[in-house]
Amino acid sequence: MTRAEAGFWKAREHEDQLHKAYRQISEGAKELRMHRERRTRMFGGQIERIVDDIRTVNGRAINTYVMATAFGSALFFLLIALILGWAAFRATEPAVLSGFVLVLLFIKGPIDTIAGTLPNVGRAKVAFKRIADLSARFATPEPHLHLERPAGGATMAEGIGMRGVRYAFDAPEGGEAFVLGPIDLTLRRGEMVFIVGDNGSGKTTLIKLLLGLYAPQQGEVLIDGVAVTPEARDDYRQLFTTVFSDFYLFEDLVAREKGDAGAHALPQAALPYLQRLEIDHKVSVKDGSFSTVDLSTGQRKRLALVHAYLEGRPVLVFDEWAADQDPAFRHLFYTELLPELRAKVHMLVVISHDDRYFHVADRVITMRAGRIEEDRSRTPQSLAA
Repeated sequence: MTRAEAGFWKAREHEDQLHKAYRQISEGAKELRMHRERRTRMFGGQIERIVDDIRTVNGRAINTYVMATAFGSALFFLLIALILGWAAFRATEPAVLSGFVLVLLFIKGPIDTIAGTLPNVGRAKVAFKRIADLSARFATPEPHLHLERPAGGATMAEGIGMRGVRYAFDAPEGGEAFVLGPIDLTLRRGEMVFIVGDNGSGKTTLIKLLLGLYAPQQGEVLIDGVAVTPEARDDYRQLFTTVFSDFYLFEDLVAREKGDAGAHALPQAALPYLQRLEIDHKVSVKDGSFSTVDLSTGQRKRLALVHAYLEGRPVLVFDEWAADQDPAFRHLFYTELLPELRAKVHMLVVISHDDRYFHVADRVITMRAGRIEEDRSRTPQSLAA
């Protein structure tokens, strides 16, 4: 049984590789159509090979169980033969001899049934261990995620920040762990802050700590100078509207005014933003949802910006929003849309590489190797320069 379970573990590893290959085919369909050699290697070198490996490993594991079952049956009949041979040289009552044989034959059926279930038990054991392993590796249980509470959360009068925050990732094999911090930072209401730096400098990790998506391993995240506790972290997150670089665009919109009145007002409320972002000819709002989200990446980001407008939360976070926009919309975003949002007393946190527009920010925070290298505020002298 141990040998067979080892085979099932190996088959499960091959199945993970197969699902990965399927995902590559789904997400890279256009590239595969354009590249015959890669397409051939994908099918023959990966799909067929992995399927053959799964069939071979599973076959060996099942054969191990079959051989074990056959060996068990053979032992029963060998035991019956030994009893009959032993009885041939001794004076034994026929009733006693037949009783032994009948009992052995009677219990053979249930034992065969138990043995026949062992392959399924082995598969189930591997599956449950795999589920437990994935849960331990990827699950981030939060006992304080609230569903029963009404919408809304914490309020912010002055600003948010960090005090002595530090966060470290697990070190890759043969490498060094990336460590962010310690970070001391204060962001004020009505302020537009750009976070800049090279790739891998820690910008996104800093943002996720600020949003409460990561819990700091050391230090504290603050709101109006008060530390955010684990119990209050879910309420704290409700301050933010975010558009990540790897964002997911929901079709349904959430009205600032709750209830039927807010839902019915959505089409009129969203229309000016759709027109401003030049997507009203493709998208409309009906029954509280966008008519379609099947658009280019740049247009989908514009729809995500409509979400941000309508939600009206006090802190807006944009992670490379303008990276997929044409020059005209990039200019519009930095010079008109962001200043308008700041004028509504929103706090804006923008991850950006567009150094041509750094001058529109109140502050530019430069990250390097997990630390704040520079925190530069805009002054009248710098603006004139």
